[in-house]
Amino acid sequence: MTEPILVVDIGSWALSAAVVLPDRVHPVREPVSGALRWPAASPERLGAALSAIATEARPVARLVLSAPVTSRAAALEASALAGFPDAELVPDAGAAVLDPLTLLEVPEGGFVLVCDLGQTWTVTVAQMQHGRPVSLSQESSGSGRDLDVMLVADLRAQLAQWVEPAFAAGGDVSLRANLHALDVVRRLKHRLADVMEAEEEVEAGVPPYRLDRRRLDQLTEPGARWLVASARAVVARAGLGPSDVVTVLLVGGAARLPGIGPALHSGLGRPVTRPADPELAVLRGAAAWVRSRPARTVPAEPPAWRVEPLTWTVPGGRGRLVRWLVQEGEAYGRDTLLAQVRTADDSVYDLTSGRSEGILLEQRVAAGGLIDSGMVAAHARLEPAGVERFQLAKRHRLRATGDWLLMPDRRTLVECSSDGEYVKVRTIANGALVAELRPGRGTKQKRQAQLALGPGQQLALVTWDAEGHFSVWDVFSGRVTASFSDGHKPDAVLLNEAEWRLVTTGAGAAHVGRYRRDVATVWDLATGARLDRIVGEDLSRRFTGYAEASQADAFAPEMKSPDGRLYAAAADGALSVRDLETEAEVFRAELGAARRVSTAFCHEGRHLLVRGTDDEGTWVDVYEVLQPA
Repeated sequence: MTEPILVVDIGSWALSAAVVLPDRVHPVREPVSGALRWPAASPERLGAALSAIATEARPVARLVLSAPVTSRAAALEASALAGFPDAELVPDAGAAVLDPLTLLEVPEGGFVLVCDLGQTWTVTVAQMQHGRPVSLSQESSGSGRDLDVMLVADLRAQLAQWVEPAFAAGGDVSLRANLHALDVVRRLKHRLADVMEAEEEVEAGVPPYRLDRRRLDQLTEPGARWLVASARAVVARAGLGPSDVVTVLLVGGAARLPGIGPALHSGLGRPVTRPADPELAVLRGAAAWVRSRPARTVPAEPPAWRVEPLTWTVPGGRGRLVRWLVQEGEAYGRDTLLAQVRTADDSVYDLTSGRSEGILLEQRVAAGGLIDSGMVAAHARLEPAGVERFQLAKRHRLRATGDWLLMPDRRTLVECSSDGEYVKVRTIANGALVAELRPGRGTKQKRQAQLALGPGQQLALVTWDAEGHFSVWDVFSGRVTASFSDGHKPDAVLLNEAEWRLVTTGAGAAHVGRYRRDVATVWDLATGARLDRIVGEDLSRRFTGYAEASQADAFAPEMKSPDGRLYAAAADGALSVRDLETEAEVFRAELGAARRVSTAFCHEGRHLLVRGTDDEGTWVDVYEVLQPA
């Protein structure tokens, strides 16, 4: 993504917008009030509202809208009127799940219950599919509007002698009074998320309108009951139970209502997540979707085959066809004898395919017919040659502050932060999250970590701190399988995956007479038992089979594809991929300032992975290998 993209979240009573740039997201404020929310327009005026936002945000190249499912057609029509016929739509629930402030990490195939509580309350079950949330079941109601109407009625009852004349006046006066009252009660109900009682001045000379949390809970209670019942219904319609849901995500302005979260937690028994500024969660998620999406350019596919004429230069300029030796529909290889021709002096010449191979589609001259030099005697279907046999298309880049490991079966990538804060297992094709371990959550102790493959090729994480406290974690189950403590600060930590042992060395950690000597301790990673303790010098060189990084990593500086047809290597600042059958270079990419570059093919050979390090951290580029059909 290089061009600025305008993202607009279309709500029932307000719009919010932001311009997404390659390096930042810039909110678009309403020019008169400076607010982050723009007043909502009627469906008939939505196009004009989008035009006004685009004018304020310009220059923008494209438009992305987040809108309720029921408003998608109207949103696309309005965007076309605003000059963006190519606008894209992101479902509200999907955008909410992608909001970076929710800190959600939903595994591939996991389910999230999204409650979008604006003027319209919508409950959606979404499933992570190929790294994207997909809506499975949904229900909506007007509970948000109903609550505001009840709050306005409560305001009118409290301040009847001051405000009722305006409401009863009719016409524009009554309309303005109602809109002003709606603004007052909306601000007030959101403030009660932090205080037990609040008040808001309606206008000069009128007592303030007071509202406490008890009264708000009373008015909210019917909507909360509907919300819990609807949540159970949409979960059941998706063929699930509440226990299948990873979390309940609350977004929208009414997510601030103090009674909603506890009601859902009590009614469903699932954790409830509410991000900061929940009314902007959908906008932030849509912006994150824009920044993470792949390029929207689709190049023409290289031709899988082409039809070409077959012509020959016949000695003497003309001959009579003796016979065809390859029939229509039959394949032939290079230098294959296709036909024979007899010249005027009764010499017979063999007509071959030359250096091309293909399928004979049509014979245009029958046996006994005349063939002139340059005359089209047949048509053949040929495969494109040379570099067209394979093409590589870059699909995505994954970044981390730690390191990457490709599992030995070459089916999944493992991302590990340098401080052991997390381990994420991802698919290769789209980077979707398969599993996650966060051993560092809740601790402020600085750690180091190393990935390793234990007995049975089980993925494990070994973590340790500066005091020499070690833990061994099973990544997929999240369990600690062993823990132990050394008596000294670790100077070097080495693992032997074959024997499932760890050795830690400490400089000057042991006393021998008046002298301090280095000490190395060998531990059994399966049980946490100490196996040996050695005192000496330069101890790390004594342990063969031990290493600072996993030896099971499938990345290598050079690699052949599983079918043996391609060869990839990183050297001299460039990635090169060669076709081993034709010895032609089919792909080349400059690597710039990248260091420690290594390559690997996935288990099927459909993707090439390139891992490298630069000043910003480590990365993995994933290329799809395209072949003719």
